[in-house]
Amino acid sequence: MRDIVLIDFEASCLPQFGKSYPIEVALARTDGQSRAWLIYPLPKWRNWDWSDEAEALHRISREMLDRKGLPAELVLAEMAEFAADCDVYADADLDAFWLELLAHGVGRKPPFAVRYLGEWMVERGFTRPQVVTALDAAKQREPREHFARDDARRLALVARILEENAAPLKA
Repeated sequence: MRDIVLIDFEASCLPQFGKSYPIEVALARTDGQSRAWLIYPLPKWRNWDWSDEAEALHRISREMLDRKGLPAELVLAEMAEFAADCDVYADADLDAFWLELLAHGVGRKPPFAVRYLGEWMVERGFTRPQVVTALDAAKQREPREHFARDDARRLALVARILEENAAPLKA
């Protein structure tokens, strides 16, 4: 079985507030390894929307991106290296959208496909009570929300808890 990596993005504004762009991304493995990147805005995104509501959630300002953001090409290359030989999952379809927007913004294809984490859970036969229990346990250990690294690590922890507590599959 291939290892899995969980992905999470933060964006310049909430979807209901306009045309937004990715500002932070994180990847986390079920073994606890994780990486996060602030993304320096592409020139074409500079006039896109920014919302104070989103900034209050993720606590990333435009000034922070200008000072600490990395070029999109570098972020994509390092993401591809971190996720090499793994299947990548997210808990929302927006994460696949942000990856496509980031890659297409620099004239590239996304370095990997992003699948829905629910598919992984269904494929392995996890029940709703098992998932809820794992989510509750992961939220206690990784309680901060709307920080890409913490959100990705929490999702990876959910997957690890489910795998550790799963009954062996019958052949």
